[in-house]
Amino acid sequence: MAIAANGMQHDLLRMETISQNMANVLTPGYKKQVLSGSSFSQQVAGGLADAAAASPATLSIDAAPGTLRYTANPQDVAIEGTEFFEIAAPQGPAYTRQGGFHTDVRGRLVGQHGMPVMGVSGEIVLSGPYVIDGNGDVRQGDRVVARLKMVRFANPEALQPLGSGTYAQGAARLAEQGAAPSVRVGYQENSNVSSPQEMVRLTETVRHFEALQKIMQGYDDSLEKTIRKLGDF
Repeated sequence: MAIAANGMQHDLLRMETISQNMANVLTPGYKKQVLSGSSFSQQVAGGLADAAAASPATLSIDAAPGTLRYTANPQDVAIEGTEFFEIAAPQGPAYTRQGGFHTDVRGRLVGQHGMPVMGVSGEIVLSGPYVIDGNGDVRQGDRVVARLKMVRFANPEALQPLGSGTYAQGAARLAEQGAAPSVRVGYQENSNVSSPQEMVRLTETVRHFEALQKIMQGYDDSLEKTIRKLGDF
C-alpha cells in the first residue's frame, strides 16, 4: 500500500506537468516539463523500506529546440543552437528562448513579458529604430550598439521553470562558449510540446493511477476478509 500510495502521488504530480505543457503549447520557446521517478517494479524489488523512504519525483525540462515559425517581423529572432537569451527578471537573471523583442518607454530592449533583454555589456538601451544581425549584434544605422547575450548550459534540463517560457538557473551549470551563436531574424521558436504525445501521457497516467487504486482496494479487501475470519475463531 505504501508503494501504491507513493505511485499515486507521483501520478498527481505528473498530471500537473501535463497540464502545464498543454497550457503552453502555443507559448514561444516553451520547453516541456518532464517528471521522473522510480517505477513501481523498482520499488517492489527494493522492498518496503525503500518504498517508505522513496525519493521524490524529479522535475526537469526537455531542452530540445522547437520548430521555427516565420513571422516576417525584423524584431523577432530565434536562436540557432542550444543557447538561451538572458533577461533581467525581478528575482534576478533569467533565461528564455523567446525572441520577440521590442523597446519600452525607457528605450530598453525588452522581451514579451516586459523584462529587459541583456547584452554582453548589460541592459540594451536604444534611441530609435534598430535591427538585429544574424550574429546577435544590435545596430542603429551603421553603428553596433550592443550584442545579445546568449548563454549555454552544460545541463539545460536542470533549469528551473518560472512560467511562460522563462527559467531560472536552478541547478544548471554554465558551459564554456564554443562557436559564436547565431540567430534567425524574422523567426520565432515554437514550443517543443507535442499535443498528441501529451494526450498519450495523460491516458497512461490516468490508467496507471486507476491500476494503483485497484491494488490498494484489493489489499484492503484482503485485509478486511482476514480480520473477519480471525474473528470467527
